[in-house]
Amino acid sequence: MRTSTRFTLVFLLGLALAPSFTLAQSEQPEKEVKPAQSQISTPQPYLITLAVKESSSGKAVLEKNYSLTVVADDARYNAPVTLRDSDRIPFESRNVLEYHDIGTNIDCNAASRRGEMLIISIRVESNSLAAKPDGVNLPVETKWSTSVVASLLPGKPTVVYSSHDALTGHKVEILATAQQLNNK
Repeated sequence: MRTSTRFTLVFLLGLALAPSFTLAQSEQPEKEVKPAQSQISTPQPYLITLAVKESSSGKAVLEKNYSLTVVADDARYNAPVTLRDSDRIPFESRNVLEYHDIGTNIDCNAASRRGEMLIISIRVESNSLAAKPDGVNLPVETKWSTSVVASLLPGKPTVVYSSHDALTGHKVEILATAQQLNNK
């Protein structure tokens, strides 16, 4: 038999048997690939409580607590959470009534989890008015802002920001606490 005839016979035999090989392979159960239980990320809501404390020369000037809810979901982006707490304060300047916006703004831009740890990106901005000691001149504006990435263990208060101005004696401290909420 010639080589080309043998090749043709082998080729035709292979074509005739190919459907049976395909059928045999498709009858075998497919192995399901499931992600490990620890890799499945389900959205988890947290209540974030921020305590903003300001003092001047050791004397408490302001202490406010703010609460907001964030959802930590590592699988997708979550919308930013914002909180605005402000007032318009009137004061007289050169016999003209002027207004000044004072208050606190809080933005939480991201929340994710690393094991038990909650990691959030927080921006806090605050401004306030304080009367001058002479009581005559215009009030003094105190303004500060900070952006931090905080790592929080649920249920444990954590100082996420602290600043002290040695020249003026003004001190700012922010404590954050994350509390996991039931998402039933």
